[in-house]
Amino acid sequence: MGVKRRIALVVAAVVIVAVVIFTRPRRDRPTESTAHPPATTPRAEHTANSIPLSPAPVTRDAEPTFAERILGEYGDATKLPEDDLRAMARTLDNFALLVKGDNPLPLGANEEIAAALRGKNRAKLHALPDAHRVFDAQGRLIDRWGTPLYFHAQSRDRLEIRSAGPDRQMWTADDLHRKHDGSFLRGEDLLAPSLFDEKAPGR
Repeated sequence: MGVKRRIALVVAAVVIVAVVIFTRPRRDRPTESTAHPPATTPRAEHTANSIPLSPAPVTRDAEPTFAERILGEYGDATKLPEDDLRAMARTLDNFALLVKGDNPLPLGANEEIAAALRGKNRAKLHALPDAHRVFDAQGRLIDRWGTPLYFHAQSRDRLEIRSAGPDRQMWTADDLHRKHDGSFLRGEDLLAPSLFDEKAPGR
């Protein structure tokens, strides 16, 4: 065998060994797939649940009107019936101040005064909501026993209020009558002939 042939065989053997060594995978070196796992996109529902797009709206109750605050304890069993009429008179006084004008409060029947408090007035002032407990199903202002109040307007700033009392019958001895000056009539004083002369049907 010639020298050149031997050299050629040695070179071929070295090349084969080198190819085998460099192409065989190494066990102590992690492959690319295990060393760096591919990034995954989070599921849409998880992202949406963890980071809301906008906060939930916060609902707040409307601020009570002046009339709702004054009548907050109207008909409360721990209060006196006189307290109810005082609160009603105070509500009407404040209403007249806010609406203003020559005749801010209707000098008429219960239904007209009640409608004015619900917004039927020149200022469109809604002093009380339609569903307030001081109104009955017909929209009239009532006392703690559910009987419509009787209003007697002597003048623009002289309003008297009368409750039928626990017997729910107007013009009897258990009625409660608040005069425009804040005093009350009870018992026999309620049956004075002048008061009978002032009463009007439907009020």
